[in-house]
Parts: sequence; structure tokens; C-alpha cells
Amino acid sequence: MASVREAQISPSKIIQNGNHHISKVKFGLDNSHHIDDNHGSLDKILESSALSNNYSSPSNHSTLNGSTHAKILSNDEYQSIPKQCTRKMSGLSIASNGFRSPNMTTPKELCDLLSGSRVINKILIANNGIAAVKCMRSIRRWSYEMYRDEHAIKFVAMVTPEDMKANAEYIRYADHYVNVQGGPSHMNYSNCELILDIAKRFSVEAVWAGWGHASENPKLPELLHRYGIIFIGPPEQAMWALGDKIASTIIAQSADVPTFPWSGSHLKLEWDGDNNENIRVPMDIYEKACIKDATKGVEIATRIGFPVMIKASEGGGGKGIRKVTNREDFENLFRQVQAEVPGSPIFLMKYADSCRHLEVQILADQSGQAISLFGRDCSIQRRHQKIIEEAPAIIAPPEILEQMEKAAVRLAKMVGYVSAGTIEYLYNPNDQTYFFLELNPRLQVEHPCTEMVTDINLPACQLQ
Repeated sequence: MASVREAQISPSKIIQNGNHHISKVKFGLDNSHHIDDNHGSLDKILESSALSNNYSSPSNHSTLNGSTHAKILSNDEYQSIPKQCTRKMSGLSIASNGFRSPNMTTPKELCDLLSGSRVINKILIANNGIAAVKCMRSIRRWSYEMYRDEHAIKFVAMVTPEDMKANAEYIRYADHYVNVQGGPSHMNYSNCELILDIAKRFSVEAVWAGWGHASENPKLPELLHRYGIIFIGPPEQAMWALGDKIASTIIAQSADVPTFPWSGSHLKLEWDGDNNENIRVPMDIYEKACIKDATKGVEIATRIGFPVMIKASEGGGGKGIRKVTNREDFENLFRQVQAEVPGSPIFLMKYADSCRHLEVQILADQSGQAISLFGRDCSIQRRHQKIIEEAPAIIAPPEILEQMEKAAVRLAKMVGYVSAGTIEYLYNPNDQTYFFLELNPRLQVEHPCTEMVTDINLPACQLQ
């Protein structure tokens, strides 16, 4: 990433202590990465939200109200900003609004300063590999910029025998790690009961699940909240409402967001935004959009018009999706989707030809506010797997992208979404139309593209 320097890691020291281990890694951040505590000249120039990019063009910026409070800087004003204060991910905007104290050295002091409700000193990483590395590196960088101490927030990592044998990099980044059973994901990183047990034993205040594994399982935040542990992500109701492909499409068309013809096109929900009530999808409405047998599926596919896509609501990454071009092949392909994602609800959607796959990054807080962080183009794929991600998206005109961003923010507000998420669209460049596809209620693996164009540290924003 252009805005994040590669950390210089010294050899790690691992200390065995009972049934867990302690690992210390130094990042070697020097004074050139400090944010200067004297923001007097900067405060006179910057008037912006703590989550928005201070130097972005208003024509490309979309918020909940469709407007931004950032002051436009002239070239002379921009040049007058102290160089050590520019392009600092996750630290500049907070400091420029006067929230930063030179003596602020702990999360509790920050929480007291901003009248926060919970202090987070220790986080369990319910993931492995690059997801765990990215989270710890990003939050350690934010800790260093905010508190001058990269270890102000401690991390507990889950480690399988396979990870240990591979000498996985994320183990060295963690302050503590605990050995868990190896084997399939449902026995470790996707095991919600195991994650809860470790969180309780290590007295962590929060759990970060990243992407994959249990990151989209509403059971995890439900269990954690029951025991007073924070889930760094959306609440379980919002995760189910927008994370489920069927429920999210029903909500999208209820919010007048364009959708393709599909097996639930006739379903709409009533929602009164003035009462600040979060929208919910009743199960009887939900089931009307599901295809439970191939015979009914053929009838609905004929009504929609071939070719159609058979999709499993719990599928993803190329699993649980088939293209059907005629009635004769429908039953066989329907069985394939059923076998690929057992137990998942199935629905039909009109096949889209020659469309681009665009997505909008959103960020929402617990007060009901949400913003968009521009879009990405992930059209270059192989077997429904993204290969190249581009940011920002430039295939669509700015006014179309702005409509996509406003629709994404509106959906987030409707369900009471919290944390980072991604709304995906299909865009037809021939007639400049776009259609809602799905929402991923988590941080996506391709989020560094957004970080590079916005200078926003997304894992740190999730924490805050």
C-alpha cells in the first residue's frame, strides 16, 4: 500500500506460559511517522467528518445526506499544511478536530475524552493467515499514531497445529496465542462456541472475525453480546438482514434500489424511516422468495425468462451458483446447487449479460450514521472468483456512482448496520443501469484498495 509503510519486524520472542504463549513483535516505527501534536494551523483549514477523506473532491464523495462538510483547499492552503500531518491513515482527521491530547496514552483516556461507552484493551482474532496479519498491523499502526505505543491494544490469536507447523506469520504478531484443534474450519475458526470460550478465558473485550470462517455467521455476535463481549462488526439482526442474499434483495427493492427480475420480485416491505425503526424481513415473506423444489423452480424460471441463475443464499466464492439456459437442464443444475451448499435456501435471478461488477464500501457507526468510501471495480474474475480489484471505479459516470453510494448508505441505515460492509452491484455500461446484487456484512479481503484511495485505516475504524 502506498500509504502504509512496510513494518520492519525484528526476530520475534516467544515465551511459553502455561497453556498459552506470548509473542512480542516490534514494528520499528521511527519519528518520521509521528503525527505532530501541534495542529493549530491545520485546525484553521480542516473542517471535516472524522471518517471522510479530508482532501476528496465533493463530486466523488457521498454521505448519508448526499453532501460533505469538507472545506475545499486551494493549492496554497494545501501546501501550507505541515508535511508531517498529511496522509496519515486513521490519525489526521481525529487530531485535526481537536480530539487528540498530547498526554493520551491509553484506550481508556481516549474513551473518556470522546465519551465512549466501552474500553477495548484486548482483542481476540478469530481468524488466521493474512486476515489476522492485516488486522493486527493496521490496529498497531493506529495505536502508534494515537498513543505512541503500538502495543496499547493487545491481541490474542487462535493457532491450529497446521498454522504452527507452517510457522504462520500472524502468530508472531500476536501478544498471546492459544492452541486450538486442527482440521476443518468448523472445528476451530468457524466454531462460535469455541471462540466464545477463548474470549471468556482470556478476558478479551472484543472479537474480530475478519473475512471468511465465522465472519458472516449471526450466531457469533449473538453469543458474544449475551456475555457482554463486543463483536467488531454488525449486530446479528443487521448481519442476517443484509448478509443473507434473499433478505437483502427484499430490503433493497423495498428501498427502491433497482434489482434484477428474480423469484421474489413481487415482495416488498413497509418501512417508516421517520421512526428510526430498523427494517426486518419476516420469515413468511422470506420463504415466498425461496425455491424449494425443481418443479416450482422451472415455472418461475420460465416466468422470469431464460437464461437464469440458480443461487444458494449461503453460497459465495463460486459455490452454489449455476447458469441455466433451458428447461431441460434446470433440474440437474438445481440438484448441483443443493449438493454444493447443503441446507441453504435457494432462489432464482435473471442472468445478466455483459455487466460490470461494481461495489461500494460503507462504514457505519452505532449512532445510526453511515458514509460511503467510494467504489471498486471487481469485474475481472475467473469462475466467479475476483482476480483484479480496481479503485476507484471509473467505468460508470460520476452521477451513477453517486446514486450507488447513496443507495448503499440508505440500505445500511434501514437495518441499523454497524462497522464496515460492502454493497455489490451489477452495472450495464450499454444503458448505464445498475442493479443490486448483494451485501457482504464484513470487511472484504480487497479493502486495501479503498484504503489506498481514501487514506482510511478500515480495521482501525471498525475498532473505533
